[in-house]
Amino acid sequence: MAIIDSGLTGEHPHIQGLQVRGFALLGHSEPLERSADYSDVTGHGTAVAAAFHRLVPGIRVLCIRLLDEDLRTTTEALCAAIRHATAEGARVLNLSLGSGRPEAQAPLAAAVAEANAAGAICVAAAHPRGRVLFPADLPTVISVTTHRSCPLADLLAVPGPRPRFLAHGYPRPIEGRPPTDNYFGPSFAAVHVAARVARLLEAAPHLRFDDVVAALHGQASGTWEEPAP
Repeated sequence: MAIIDSGLTGEHPHIQGLQVRGFALLGHSEPLERSADYSDVTGHGTAVAAAFHRLVPGIRVLCIRLLDEDLRTTTEALCAAIRHATAEGARVLNLSLGSGRPEAQAPLAAAVAEANAAGAICVAAAHPRGRVLFPADLPTVISVTTHRSCPLADLLAVPGPRPRFLAHGYPRPIEGRPPTDNYFGPSFAAVHVAARVARLLEAAPHLRFDDVVAALHGQASGTWEEPAP
């Protein structure tokens, strides 16, 4: 499992016991600088990792810090991160990020195609307001959206031309704090579905993209119509 995000705060109590290795990819275009320091300066990547660790604590995680202090990166850097994660042997790539620029579609589709050919599956956050976002809107990516009333254990299929699901959109709760004090959105819905994909591949490593999509549809308790943007 690879989490491509803002890094990781290793001493955070929510990720104690997590089996993790990682690195940072610095810069905005190739060649990126690879650094051993993948510490998280925003808390977003740590919250994503904690959500995953809560559901599948025994699976090793590759953490790639890509996002800067403003949670921004470039299409070129994201493509490079997908290729690095695939080269490192990750079978599931969690992508809580993306680009709405039309020119991002082709390079991200190429990077995802390479990942799929190597047996890796990309799970990406859809746009929170239903707008086009790549790689989530690629047909070769499992994309995920959310709404505030979706419980942690639920999964709904979203009808349409691409494999999209709706899942719980909150990270692991902060003890003694209301959910509204924490992150919320498709970033965390995506990692909840990535955890499901990781469990499927742990049980049946031979599964490919279409097999995993079919299995997720089998797990879904119903459907949810995505509202127009």
